[in-house]
Amino acid sequence: MGAVGLASLAMAACGGSGDTGDAAATDAATTAADGKTISGTYKKHVQGFDWGAGVDVATLTLDAPLDSADATNFEVTETKMATDFTDETFPIVEVTIPRPVTAATLEDEGKTLKLELACAPNDGDGPMIFSMATQYNTWSDPYFLTIKLAEGASVTSGGEAVAALNIDTAPQLTLTAADDWKFDDFKASDGTTFHSLLWIPEQASKTLVVWLHGLGEGGAKTEEKTDPSVTLLANKVTALGLSEFQEAVGGANVLVPQCPTYWMDADGNSSNFSGGAINADGTSFYTAALEELIDSQAEELGAEKIVLAGCSNGGYMTMVLSINRPDAYAAVVPICEALEDQYITDEQIESLVDLPMYFVYSKDDTTVDPTKNEEPTIERLKAAGKTADTLHVSTTEHVVDTSGQFFMTDESGNPTEEPYQYNGHWSWIYFDNNECECDEDGLKAWEFIAENVK
Repeated sequence: MGAVGLASLAMAACGGSGDTGDAAATDAATTAADGKTISGTYKKHVQGFDWGAGVDVATLTLDAPLDSADATNFEVTETKMATDFTDETFPIVEVTIPRPVTAATLEDEGKTLKLELACAPNDGDGPMIFSMATQYNTWSDPYFLTIKLAEGASVTSGGEAVAALNIDTAPQLTLTAADDWKFDDFKASDGTTFHSLLWIPEQASKTLVVWLHGLGEGGAKTEEKTDPSVTLLANKVTALGLSEFQEAVGGANVLVPQCPTYWMDADGNSSNFSGGAINADGTSFYTAALEELIDSQAEELGAEKIVLAGCSNGGYMTMVLSINRPDAYAAVVPICEALEDQYITDEQIESLVDLPMYFVYSKDDTTVDPTKNEEPTIERLKAAGKTADTLHVSTTEHVVDTSGQFFMTDESGNPTEEPYQYNGHWSWIYFDNNECECDEDGLKAWEFIAENVK
């Protein structure tokens, strides 16, 4: 199980140690007799989207100015490692895919060229690779962009025709949507070290929201591949630091810790992970250490109200923490949570009756079966006396694009009028976009948080 579905291709992350390429870019260096070659470098920007992260902008620094820029004059391809989902053994192979340029603008008197790149579900664009063997996202190595003039391009510099662009393929710098967040390290008393990202609003807040990621965003078991940026970009968690969320909840600190392995890990050594599945029994090796981190961060920030939210593996951990200390949290939002109801005792159900809870899931989730997880647990909570004041449930039949930008295709590959449908496990998309609505009263998840931190 995991917050990154098995058919996700490479979900997400920011650029990093995997930024390599042929700096010479020799195939673009030939100067034609009727024009000159302009050389340069580029930096890339990584943005988190509903389906994961992608490189959405390449900003070029040129050694000579361009007179004008038109998107049709430029051609960009992305070279990376990717899992081949057409092969039943899921090998990791190098691929090069086209990246359509949607806009081109000039700055710095023509010596800075900004190319906006199209990003879409299942295009495979992104500097991260999701491994079927490990179920983790890790940096793609290599990862680079090849930027050239398009065939038939008409570009001038100082009135002279430009015949070619010679742009180093290795990015000089990577910027991400996570750059405004603060990195933080914490070592618990049991020796567990958490690398986290923290959002601190300009105006002091007494609220701390803790986001717990899914399996794919874990620490990949090795320190060199541990980077909490992936926890923000793989599921568009950067939304929690943006004005819409902050205004909706009245301002909040946001803590996003990265688990050294995965939250459902029973012993910290991944011994309950086998064949792509996790055999979890309602416990976690990380419970005490994570509680220590949360308490420490809340004390440091002066936070008096703590809200937990998490998806899949993180939804599991949201439930585990809630059961362990129901009085410690102002509210919790388990999303496609992976704690099977059979592992929750009647006594634990009773302990949750007064805790404000907002469940989110899609009925077609095949990764975490709602009939074994949320649905029986919700019914037991109701039977124990939990009322509509403290129990909200947002369900959907499917998880679909609501932006109006992406659509399903027909057998010929042509777009239809039907919204693009994601993996049914990906119900966190609705939370990230503030589109969860309670089945009973229409209350949105962000509004639910706001009501419980007043």
